[in-house]
Amino acid sequence: MGTDGYTRIITIDTITPVISTYVLDSFPTSNNKIMLVGRWEDPVMGVTRASSFFQMGLPADVPNMTFPNDAVYDSLAMTLRPNKQYYGDTSQAQTFSVYELAYQPDYTYSNYLYNTSSTAKIAGVLGSVTQRIRPSRNDSLQIRLPQSKGDELFRKIKLQAGEIKTDDNFRNYLRGFCLQVNDNDKGAIFGFTADSSVMMKLYYHTTIPVYQEHVIEFALTRTEYQYNQVLSDRRNTPLERKFAGQQEFFPSTQYPYAFTQAGTGVMMKMKFPTLRNILGIGSVVKLLNAKVIIKPVEQTFDSYGYRLPDTLFLAQTDATNTIGSALPDAGGSATMYSAPSIDYIYRLNTNYTFDVSSYINYLLNTAGSSEGGVFVLEEGPGSAKKLNRGLMGIRTHPKYKTQLVLTVMTVE
Repeated sequence: MGTDGYTRIITIDTITPVISTYVLDSFPTSNNKIMLVGRWEDPVMGVTRASSFFQMGLPADVPNMTFPNDAVYDSLAMTLRPNKQYYGDTSQAQTFSVYELAYQPDYTYSNYLYNTSSTAKIAGVLGSVTQRIRPSRNDSLQIRLPQSKGDELFRKIKLQAGEIKTDDNFRNYLRGFCLQVNDNDKGAIFGFTADSSVMMKLYYHTTIPVYQEHVIEFALTRTEYQYNQVLSDRRNTPLERKFAGQQEFFPSTQYPYAFTQAGTGVMMKMKFPTLRNILGIGSVVKLLNAKVIIKPVEQTFDSYGYRLPDTLFLAQTDATNTIGSALPDAGGSATMYSAPSIDYIYRLNTNYTFDVSSYINYLLNTAGSSEGGVFVLEEGPGSAKKLNRGLMGIRTHPKYKTQLVLTVMTVE
């Protein structure tokens, strides 16, 4: 602290942010170019299960395809390649099952499908495989579909049946698929990029003049209707609802932390209702610098199943809990991101740090801004492609304290 008689420059770290966790009832998951599939029992956040709904399109050459008499059907399979994003324990095998949809997916509300949306399935599993996926080894997922289904499709192509003459006809014949795991699986939730790596492949062979294998590849279509159902059971966790409609959850002595996991609609919220009290410490108070330091709780994260968010950003909100604009960086033209600084030695000072000088200065100079605050996010819930999560200590946590640190100049 310095002084020149009437002017002081002081550091204040006693403003206590009010921190909570806000859980969305639902959020869009359609047209996000990601497929999330799996189930994981998080001991702190509860059980989350993800299933993906999608459709396969008609290859352009199929409506005019001809086959020699010796063409013989072999098999039909669904293939997907993980994108190395996962949440949970990849050492556990899970049973991945494909179901055929009874209807084509359609928007639930306002041109979106949501994490709570569902499309009816035809009873009975089309195909399944029990497999351990190891993302670091570029494992792929291949699920054999019934011989009867593949043979039926092959015959329709050979006979140039009406079902394969147009895209609409084909989608009315094969309305779509759901990929999910068993209700009691305890592995991980995996990400698969919804692109050309997702294929339904029909294999056949010919023998004249020599044996030759062939494949017809059906790629994703209507990707704007591809969506993920992501459902979480929060019973017996700090996020269990105590009353109907509860969405905001406050830390306690037992659970002195807040959560952020955009991929399941969980957002850490910070507001600063007592901030303007510092205006009374001098005749003139000028903010020089403001930083938010967010500290993950040690032993709640690792480099594998419980990875911290790669980066975080701050999005403005208020008493309505609407996600507003992101706080900009120092240049004012791009979103301000912070990557975690990991304390590998003492395991006490892992943190995300944000320079929030402009935002805090705005709050200081705006009457009635006590409900103003920010959400702490890795991604917007409607565009989330990851399930990384963070448990962030609050001001009263004995070791890992999230703080607002101000440097101000006062004039007496």
